[in-house]
Amino acid sequence: MSAPCGTELLIVRHPETVANTERRYVGRGDSPFTRRGEEQAADLVVALTEWRPVRVYTSPLQRAMAVSVHVAGCGVPLLVRDGLAEVDFGPAEGLTFEEISARGMAVEQPGLPAPDGMRVVGEPWDAFYSRVCSVAEELVAEEGRTAVVAHGGVVRALVAHLLGLPHETAWRLRVGNATGARIRIDDGYASLLGFGVPACGFDA
Repeated sequence: MSAPCGTELLIVRHPETVANTERRYVGRGDSPFTRRGEEQAADLVVALTEWRPVRVYTSPLQRAMAVSVHVAGCGVPLLVRDGLAEVDFGPAEGLTFEEISARGMAVEQPGLPAPDGMRVVGEPWDAFYSRVCSVAEELVAEEGRTAVVAHGGVVRALVAHLLGLPHETAWRLRVGNATGARIRIDDGYASLLGFGVPACGFDA
């Protein structure tokens, strides 16, 4: 992995949605913001704008676009990448863990075998990780500050990849809504400057 000197990434998860509070698996679908999520969205727009990125990368899904379009509206390019979309949960979309289990299904978790008798559904982890990593290579080639607005699974995968961690450890990273990971890359070496940082904690 190579990157120009002075590459800095701020990778954030979208604000809280109704599906998040109901603990439902929502990947390619969408769910409206809660009242708290609306407040988080407003705070994220302000925080990311004050961080002064020179470009914004975003997932095409509405819960990410709702933030990224406003940040880019301050005069920086908006780069929409399908590779930054959340995991496709397939027939598990919109269901809770209990509902998925009751139907004899399981969502793949890297490094963990599926429960006996369960049918693994949705996008395979390796395929998801591969498409996210293809965007990561694009990100590390950018000069200056880049904001990335995406999803919990995407943030986990990007951080694991950029830091050279085993990909199966990504699922162990807890990523709250409207929080971010800040990474600096110098001469191909990535350093984690902060993780789980709320909008108010982004250093300008």
